[in-house]
Amino acid sequence: MRPLMTFVVEAEDADVIGDEPIWHRGEVIGWVTSGGYAHWSQASVALGYIPGDRAKADDGFEIEVLGVRRVANPQCEPLFDPTGARMRA
Repeated sequence: MRPLMTFVVEAEDADVIGDEPIWHRGEVIGWVTSGGYAHWSQASVALGYIPGDRAKADDGFEIEVLGVRRVANPQCEPLFDPTGARMRA
């Protein structure tokens, strides 16, 4: 099983676009399917597949952007309106 995970990437001058490697503790474990800058959330976001046994880890992830590994923080809830308050307003 390879769950699709959402990451917020600490990008500087470039965002992911797809097919970048996902690293965990120095080992390539998956790949980015898509990503970009989320203007409303003001964050660089990436979606990617990783092994199921690593899906519960909350640190140690990096995504390689233009040859430089960037810290990637997994997101367990949506970046935009996680409680659904805007939708119900």
